Amino acid sequence: MSLLNNHIFLLLLITLLGIALGRLRIKSFSLGTSGIIFVALFFGHFDYVLPVDFQTLGLVLFIYSIGLQAGPGFLNSFKTGGLRLSIGTLTVIGTGFITTLAFSLFFDFNASVASGLFAGALTSTPGLAVAVEMAGENGTTAAYGLTYFFGVTGVIVFIRLLPKFLKIDIPTEEKTLQRELAKKHHPITIKHVEITNPNIFGKKVKDLSLKAIAPVVMTRLLRTGADEPILVRADTVIEEGDHIRIAGRKKDLETIQPFLGKTIASEIKFEKILSNKRFIVSNTAISGMTLNQLNFHEVFSVQVTRITRNGIDLSPTGNLRIHLGDTIFVVGDNRTLENMAKVLGNDLKEIFSINLLPIFIGIFVGFLLGKVPIYIPFGGTFTLGTTGGVLLSGILLANLYKLGPFIWEIPANANTFIREFGLILFLATIGTNTGSTILETLSQQGMELLFAGVVVTLLPLIASVFVCRYIIKLPFLRMLGVMSGSMTSTPGLAAATDISSTSYASSAYATVYPMALIGMLLGTKLLVLLL
Repeated sequence: MSLLNNHIFLLLLITLLGIALGRLRIKSFSLGTSGIIFVALFFGHFDYVLPVDFQTLGLVLFIYSIGLQAGPGFLNSFKTGGLRLSIGTLTVIGTGFITTLAFSLFFDFNASVASGLFAGALTSTPGLAVAVEMAGENGTTAAYGLTYFFGVTGVIVFIRLLPKFLKIDIPTEEKTLQRELAKKHHPITIKHVEITNPNIFGKKVKDLSLKAIAPVVMTRLLRTGADEPILVRADTVIEEGDHIRIAGRKKDLETIQPFLGKTIASEIKFEKILSNKRFIVSNTAISGMTLNQLNFHEVFSVQVTRITRNGIDLSPTGNLRIHLGDTIFVVGDNRTLENMAKVLGNDLKEIFSINLLPIFIGIFVGFLLGKVPIYIPFGGTFTLGTTGGVLLSGILLANLYKLGPFIWEIPANANTFIREFGLILFLATIGTNTGSTILETLSQQGMELLFAGVVVTLLPLIASVFVCRYIIKLPFLRMLGVMSGSMTSTPGLAAATDISSTSYASSAYATVYPMALIGMLLGTKLLVLLL
């Protein structure tokens, strides 16, 4: 068929059929985007092949988007809370790495087959990308395809059976975690206080050093006998009998209240003069600046009460950096609030626009980083390669966030599009280029690969249960998130969500996901180098 010799038509056909195959669902199991590779293998077997340039372009787009997405979370995962979860992730990847290396030496798998086994059994498409770049396509894609099936289904079955095997009572686990989170993460709330402490009568707010006691914000003040409140500024003088409204977390409010006076039940309303509004940050000129630098309090005579980012309330501390898409809650006069809107942007459509120049600069920098020779004592010289350089570029730029006029972070929907488009190009190309040799690979090493894939999938899961449950003592529901996140397994997370509809597994999944992505990339590179 002449149409199949047209590379664009062939790519579109493989993509459409692959996505359709990936959406076929049997309970919690589906191939997802990986369905493309199986359709591509079929066409490749009949010598319909896509050009390698498609693969290179897809690879850099895919890996760069992962670097941008995983960058901030990767560094944050080393903090106290995420560090415990990351230990579980390293257990999964480390056990999978050692098991794969052992089987490769025992069955004499070459680097291509071994890296494909490692990526497929742990269901890591980024791992496959690195494997193909370093070890070539022959054997890599076939091994990935053969072991991927059990990699996906094995996680689902393991997670579903684990509560029964360990005799876990899910409602009890949910209540335990709920109590734990209630102690650590309090939402921002308000309290009204009457000033009764004589030690602060006649003093300016800036001289009270409230932030040294607790991170709270005074937002409104109602003088004795006054009808309307005023906005609290740094030079506002506190007098006896003043009613003030303070915003902060419950524990901090309880800490600061005795210093100020007694709690009152009356509400301080400001409909006539002051208003409270929220604005979306869409102005790139202020993105990346701190609240201290913006100095909204002095410049606009408004009070920032809280900032919401990705659904999480943040205390408006002076060193907090503003990001595009942040929601800022402020109190002030209507006229000054209009000026605030001009400064912040407040244009929802603007935050979804994409500036392509920083994306191409970031990828270009990644290519250059991948060519820089790195010397290791007694180990010789090596380079990061395309995947390593682009990944490092994405991580560094995501944490830098902004440099001059360039904002390196891109909207979540844009990142998803770039990642999925790159993945489609990559999977379709390596599938067609591997299709001609897949039957030969499977006939020679099929049974050994299948057996090795089952063990490489299950043994890391068993090891993670032992480490998470009995050594670092993670709550069960978080352990499920760690296991599915360590294998970047969305079907595994879906199985965990079926067990408990709470967000505990999902939050653990999101925490370890960046570490899992990068860990698999580095593990695959090391595996290829060793073999």
